Amino acid sequence: MIKLTFYTTEKKVVVDFDNFDKETYENTPTVQVRDGYYEVMKRNDNGVVTAVKPILRVPISQTIMYIND
Repeated sequence: MIKLTFYTTEKKVVVDFDNFDKETYENTPTVQVRDGYYEVMKRNDNGVVTAVKPILRVPISQTIMYIND
């Protein structure tokens, strides 16, 4: 089972893949639900345009998501 923890205040996501690998994603303003997946969205500020793009998809059926302040 995948554990996804979204820290809303810090805009950070920590993903624990069955205790084998742990990834931390900074500057992630939201996690969206799309077609059976959680999509981790990352903000990219290049000084002129602010873009938000998906950087990770994990299946909802295999993921426990926690939301922390």
